[in-house]
Amino acid sequence: MRGEHCIAGATVLSAIAIILLVFAHIGQIGSGALVNSIHMMEVNVASLGNGYQGAKNESAGGLYDSKNDKLGGGKGLRQYYRYGLYNACAYQKDGSGICNSSTFAFPAEPFGNLLADTPSKFESKLKDLIVNVKPTPTLKDDGYNHAMTRGGSALIFCGSVLAAAALIFGIVKLRISFLIAAICSGLGAFLIMIGAALWTAVIAKDNSVNIVKVQSKASLGIIVSAGPSLYLTWVAFALITLSCAPYVIACCTYRK
Repeated sequence: MRGEHCIAGATVLSAIAIILLVFAHIGQIGSGALVNSIHMMEVNVASLGNGYQGAKNESAGGLYDSKNDKLGGGKGLRQYYRYGLYNACAYQKDGSGICNSSTFAFPAEPFGNLLADTPSKFESKLKDLIVNVKPTPTLKDDGYNHAMTRGGSALIFCGSVLAAAALIFGIVKLRISFLIAAICSGLGAFLIMIGAALWTAVIAKDNSVNIVKVQSKASLGIIVSAGPSLYLTWVAFALITLSCAPYVIACCTYRK
């Protein structure tokens, strides 16, 4: 295969991967229609009020906020908490929501976020409920979630930059450029893989809360799930990995 054909294939694979990564990166940078459904992880607490009532045998009236007040102010829970690479947003059932300010490598701390939104009259009881149910959910381990998701987001960012660099160097018709593109794509794929694996590990560990029951045998009402951004990141990793070989072949066969 001629080097030009290899580069054409690698360029297409890299370009598709970059597009997918762009979508993964813009998830939860705001609560608008374009980005509100793109996230790495979702924590659904729409049924937590029912779980609270079943466990404590008292009304959960006032547990939820309906006005999209600022997050972390103890004004009430939102039904859906979604985490992206740079931000977290919370949404009502009608789709309206509000977001935190954007931060590089935003750490997901769902337990702390839930308690920060919980009205004071429910806070201690809800904390006691989540911490003491059996089996004990790992969702409460904010230290683990913070370190893993922040590290994963930073690695995905670095891998994305390297993937973009591979695409740029791959266009330049020089053997040294093809070599640099191969190195960038290989290293970028590795960093993206590790970053996505960290996020996957967090979600796999935290979603043990999905099956937790309260004393009344009803569900606790917290559901943790992976979002589209995570799947996009894994697909991008596969495409960037595939693009590495053509760059190497082009480097070895191109005659200029």
